Amino acid sequence: MLRGIYSAASGMFSLERKQETLADNLANAQTPGYKKDDTMLRAFPKLLMQRIQDFQGTAPEGVNVPGARVGIGELVNGVYAQERIPSFTQGPLVQTDNPLDVAISDQEIPSQTINGRQVKPAAFFAVQLADGTVGYTRNGKWDLDENGNVVTSEGYRILGANHQPIKLTDSLKKEELLINQEGQIIAYPSDATKTKVVGEIGIAVANNPYDLRRAGGNVYTANNPLTFVQDPGSANPGVSLQQGYVEQSNVDTGQTMSDMMLAVRGYEANQKVLGAYDQSLEQLNSVGKING
Repeated sequence: MLRGIYSAASGMFSLERKQETLADNLANAQTPGYKKDDTMLRAFPKLLMQRIQDFQGTAPEGVNVPGARVGIGELVNGVYAQERIPSFTQGPLVQTDNPLDVAISDQEIPSQTINGRQVKPAAFFAVQLADGTVGYTRNGKWDLDENGNVVTSEGYRILGANHQPIKLTDSLKKEELLINQEGQIIAYPSDATKTKVVGEIGIAVANNPYDLRRAGGNVYTANNPLTFVQDPGSANPGVSLQQGYVEQSNVDTGQTMSDMMLAVRGYEANQKVLGAYDQSLEQLNSVGKING
């Protein structure tokens, strides 16, 4: 009976964590470049149940020693939420026509085999975090701060192909900028006498994006700095930028709400199982009780 209580309780804990993940996804459904998390539910390690063969019983084939162990079957003690795994599928691109809105298109990057599994690499913008370290984001909704630095909506400075923050001088306005598919920032594109390249956006590619860690603020970090496609010896694996577009979150709000309702129903079902066990234990406790 206690095993059933443990199983129901573990199901409730796991569904609670799954509900938290779904709520986070839904809250960030409108966050540019946000990548949803999926909660992996796994069974606790299975136990192999055995019994001792009776002396009078018939020994199984191939076993001649009385008292040998005979397999009964497997026992599972419940489920647990092992981890939250981000989904790096590309979100839909929405046209905004804002000159400093930039979206990454990396669907042309071929998949790679890593540890025997097919993994789709993902491209990111590199940003400078508050502590000076490098982070990676898909948020392409940018602006200029008071010093001319190109920054994300969270205030992180965008790094260029030279691994330094992109800073525009000469009091350039964002309406006077053109960003091509390779990431070059061109000033005065309509005036041939003044046209010049004033910067280049650094594009980092993670061959295995599942090695990245969330750092908050829609930013990921890596144990080792990612290689830029513009670094010496590197090649563009199939990444292009689109100016005037923003990548939306890859959260499917309808599916997420449906999953949340299923999680609530599963939680309630486990509650009923615990209630039934509680009643059984209460009755068992009252058996043989001496009145008075």
